[in-house]
Amino acid sequence: MAINPYVSSNRRTREAHEELVVSENVLQDMQQITALLNFSQMLCEQGIDGIARLCREVTVITQGRAQLSLGMHMKRVHTTSSARLTFPVQFGQSVYGTLKILADPLNAELPAMSLAAAQLLAQVCSSLLHNFEQAAFIQCQCKDLNYFINGSLTKREQEVLSLICYGHNRDQIAEILCITPATVGKHFQHIYDHLGVHCEHDALLAAYMVGLFSPFNTLDERENV
Repeated sequence: MAINPYVSSNRRTREAHEELVVSENVLQDMQQITALLNFSQMLCEQGIDGIARLCREVTVITQGRAQLSLGMHMKRVHTTSSARLTFPVQFGQSVYGTLKILADPLNAELPAMSLAAAQLLAQVCSSLLHNFEQAAFIQCQCKDLNYFINGSLTKREQEVLSLICYGHNRDQIAEILCITPATVGKHFQHIYDHLGVHCEHDALLAAYMVGLFSPFNTLDERENV
C-alpha cells in the first residue's frame, strides 16, 4: 500500500510543532523558576513572613500551575486537591511540606508542568526553606547578643578566628599555627575584646554577623589547613 506523501508530511509537521510547544513550555518553566530564585534573598530577609510570601510567589510565578503547601510547623497555605503530581519538599531529614502540580487546563489528564521542571521547582523550594530555617536560627541566636567592633584584628588573629569558626579547639589551633596554647589563649582574648563578647559561642555569632567570617570566602583557607 502506497504511503501518501502529503499525510506523511503533515504528520511530521504536527510532530515538529508538538516538540516545539513542549520545548517552549519547558523554557517558560525554567524562566519562572529563575524568577523565583531572584526573590530568594529578599524573602530570606523577611524571616517567617518570607515563608508565607514564598508560597504565594510559587503560585503567582507559575500562574497557578503549582502550589506549595507547608507542614504544621510553618504557616499553612490553602491549596486545591486537584493535583496531578506531588513532590516532597525536604532538605536532608527536614520535611517542610509538599509541592503540588495541578492539572493542565487543556488536558486534565496531564500535569500543568513538565516532570523535570516540577522536580527542579521542588528542589529550589527545599533549598530556599532550608536557608530560611538557618537564617531564622541565627537571628534567634543573635537576638540578645550585644557586640561591637573595637579596633581591627591582626592577620594572626584573623587566622585564629577562622580556625575557631571551623570548629578547631585551642590545642588544634596551636598545632596548626605552630604556636603555644598560651599564645592561642591571648589571641582568643584579643578577639573577644575586639567583638565586645565574653565567650567563644558569642564570638562566632558576632564574627558572622559583622562579616568577619564566611564559609564561602574562606573555603580555600580551610582546604589548605
